[in-house]
Amino acid sequence: MTNDSFIKRNPYKNGDGQPELCQSIAAFVDILGFKELVKNARKEKNSQALFMDFHRILSTWFNREEYSRASMFEMPLIGGQKDSFKIRIFTDCILIGCPIREKVNHWFSEGLKELYDVLRLLEMFQMEMTSNGYFVRGSITVDELYMDDTIIYGNGVIEAYEAESNKAKYPRIIMTKSVEEMLTVIDKGFADENYINYITEFLYKDFDGLIFLNYLKFIKIGDDPYQFVDELEKHKEMIESKLIKYKNEPHYLEKYLWTANYHNNFCEHGYGGYRIDLAQHQMQPVVGFYPV
Repeated sequence: MTNDSFIKRNPYKNGDGQPELCQSIAAFVDILGFKELVKNARKEKNSQALFMDFHRILSTWFNREEYSRASMFEMPLIGGQKDSFKIRIFTDCILIGCPIREKVNHWFSEGLKELYDVLRLLEMFQMEMTSNGYFVRGSITVDELYMDDTIIYGNGVIEAYEAESNKAKYPRIIMTKSVEEMLTVIDKGFADENYINYITEFLYKDFDGLIFLNYLKFIKIGDDPYQFVDELEKHKEMIESKLIKYKNEPHYLEKYLWTANYHNNFCEHGYGGYRIDLAQHQMQPVVGFYPV
């Protein structure tokens, strides 16, 4: 794939190859505790091992998506189309930009296809990262954005970053107000056509009212609801290991307790055998302080 091909594929370049600021679905995702991991790995002289593990997981996800898009671009007759989205990865941060191209028509609300593409991408990303011990937090917004291999510009990345930093709090990828407004329009579009809104399968509503990505939906892909149940078991084991590791560090523990509660909530719908036992983390009466 030549550099010229990458430029032609970039959805933020127009037909003349000039940069365009586009109204986009923008997602900013950060890996929780990554700086601590890097510092500890360096202290323990384990930097290369951490790097290789991190590189392997990210590359597997990114290269799968890249191969699919590159193959589509090179296909005869139907090829030559621009990518739907662009991904940039820098250290422990991932930015996805998806320009909104599909306009309102009889079948689709504006932004439906692009939002679906981003949710699908992040569903796979968060599932893979979490199952390998890298818990992520982020946000999705709708705003202006421009991306190429050198420059990232626009309020989209600013708003997504601020929402991730100030609102997401737990290992979840939240929807900003602009996305919620888009979801309202999309939902009405489905209702008007008497269709089921398949976008809602990607979403959960949290106790604080924020909508976030239901990435465990991946488990139910296909006709066999237990096809990917091994991934649910890995998810359970990874959370349990974090609960043990941070049992005496409340600031970190609360984040993994949140993830455990999300996991258990998902398991209530046909996967009861994979629940996490949180009895020891519940409120209990004080019976004394002197060790028996």
